[in-house]
This record gives sequence, structure tokens and C-alpha cells, in this order.
Amino acid sequence: MRFAGLVMCACAVVAGGCAARPVPPPNIPNLAAHAGGSEVSGIWDAMSQTTIGEGIGAGDTRIEKQEWHLTQDGGSITGYYIAALTFVSGDGRPYVCSRQPQFSAMQRFNVAGRVRGGQVEIQELEQRAAQAGNHCDPGLRQLARYDGRLDGDVLTLVSGAQRRTLYRIHNPEEAEMLVARADPGARQTDDPAILAHGGAPTAAAVPSAEGPTDVSGLWIWEHHGVVPGGDEKQEREEWHVTQDGSALTGYYDRIVHQVSIDGHAYRCSMALDFQIATRYQFTGQVRGDQIAIYESSYQVLEPSACDNGKRRLDAYEGQASPDELRLVWGVGGQILRRARPDVPTQRF
Repeated sequence: MRFAGLVMCACAVVAGGCAARPVPPPNIPNLAAHAGGSEVSGIWDAMSQTTIGEGIGAGDTRIEKQEWHLTQDGGSITGYYIAALTFVSGDGRPYVCSRQPQFSAMQRFNVAGRVRGGQVEIQELEQRAAQAGNHCDPGLRQLARYDGRLDGDVLTLVSGAQRRTLYRIHNPEEAEMLVARADPGARQTDDPAILAHGGAPTAAAVPSAEGPTDVSGLWIWEHHGVVPGGDEKQEREEWHVTQDGSALTGYYDRIVHQVSIDGHAYRCSMALDFQIATRYQFTGQVRGDQIAIYESSYQVLEPSACDNGKRRLDAYEGQASPDELRLVWGVGGQILRRARPDVPTQRF
């Protein structure tokens, strides 16, 4: 069995999302513009995923999602952030604290600092568990001091070799705690099973007496919806999965097509619509019917002036069946369905 005491670490975050109109809608305040790019008040989020390289947890996967709540008064900063941690055993052996090959914990850090121009200094003042009685809490670590820079809606913080990139959440009243995606390119779902689930992560991939479910092949996800302002957004993802035993590799192509419904052309495209295509590479594993997938890189296939450039790499957990992959990430979820040559799908 594994023990819960693990080395705390962090890695860089890569943004993920899709483009919207270049001018923010009136109901979304551009805080940076109002304060010369030096306003940090608001809610920020970040996500990282790494493999632990040494110690008792070597080989395990560590996923961390953060949500920062900051208030600025003049040049002074106060606030806190919540860190949601998930550890996944690299060899499938269960941890002592959870008796499963994965466990989760939440921690809270109170912070204070100052900002001058675009330069930011933040210091962690106190760490405490955000969940009482969690036997899998990784424990205390040395409090960190960050130097960083604010660039509009991106706040980059550096502490020694540790680097964190935070992204501003523009609509906190609509955001849930630890939002995985908060930009206009976020995946959406109207599936009752996932909505009833509340977006909470499923159990990570666990050992099973049965062999791994066969998930190799082509999978499709599609969604039609609207963006703030009423314009139509059409999303399609084609997942190409290669399976070798329990190990997964592959990529998926994500295409977002946005259409103006008021007859006014987008400034970025000088047309009534625009389209953005991105390819994401991933690795993962499946044990029994439990699946875990980790995005590793991305490539823009169809550059567009309407692309806001905000993309990030995500981690997924879920359940696999011969015809469906039910995946959740943060507070979102989606269902991939195996492509059938004789069954028509939506086309843009």
C-alpha cells in the first residue's frame, strides 16, 4: 500500500479555450483596463498535473486545481486560495489512507502582498485543511513567497523553481468553486446524468479483476449552444484513441464554429462567423471500466484572428463502456460516443 505523505510540488499551467469577440461584452468589466493593468481584485484559477519524481510517491500523478480570491486596496493585496489535490497511484497499489489507488484533499492558504505597476509580491501567511477529518491530507509544507507579474487577465507567480499561471474569472457569480474552464470556449453539457452528478470527479482509474475495456478507435462529441450575447456556438471533437493493454495514447481535434445571429460581422473575421480548430495530444490508462486521460500538448490547426489564445491542458476521469466514454474534469463533463460509419452525426 501507498502512504499519503507526498512531496508538494507544482508545474506550469497551459491555457485552454476558444475565441469569442475581441471586445468584451458590456456586462464583463475589464478590470485591468480600469487600473492601468494593475488591478488584481477578483477570482483567479489555475490547474497543474505532474508526475512525482522522487520520494515515497515517485511515479504517482499529482493533479492540483486552485482558485484564488484576491482583494486589492491601493497597493495592498489580501485574500486566500483553495487548492484541490488529487493523487493517483502510478502502479495501481492503494493508499493506506483511502484504501484506493487515489485520494483527494483540499487545503486553504491565506495570503497577503502588494502590487506596484504590473509587479506583484504575494506571501502565504497560513495553511490549513479545508476539509476536517480527512485522513489523506498531505500535511503542512513550507509557506511560499511569490514574485510575479500581472498582464491583463493573466497573473504569473514565481517562487524558486515553482511557477504558477493564474487566469482571471470574469463572471464569478456564475462560476462554481474550482472552475476547470471559465472562458467562452468552455465545453458544455446538457446530459442529465452528468448534470445530476454535479460535475464532481469520479474515482480515478482503479484495478479490476476484469481486463481493461476496449476503448481504441474513433469517438465523437458534439454540442450546439449559445455564447453570452446570444450568438450560436457549435462544437465538435473527434477523439482518436490507441490502446496497448491498459495504456492509452492518441489525440483529438476540437473544432469550434461561432455564428453571429444579429447580422453584424465579427471585427476579427470581418464575416458573420469564424472557426477555430485545435489538436490535443493525450496519454492515459484504463483499468476495468475506469479511465483516466491527461492532455500533454496542443497544436493550432486553423489559426484565426478571433482566437483569444487561452488554452490549457486538462485531466479527465470517468467510466468506459464499449459505446460510451463518460468523462469529467473539474466541474464539467461530456460523453463521447463511438463513431459508427452507418450512423450520421451532426455536421457544421
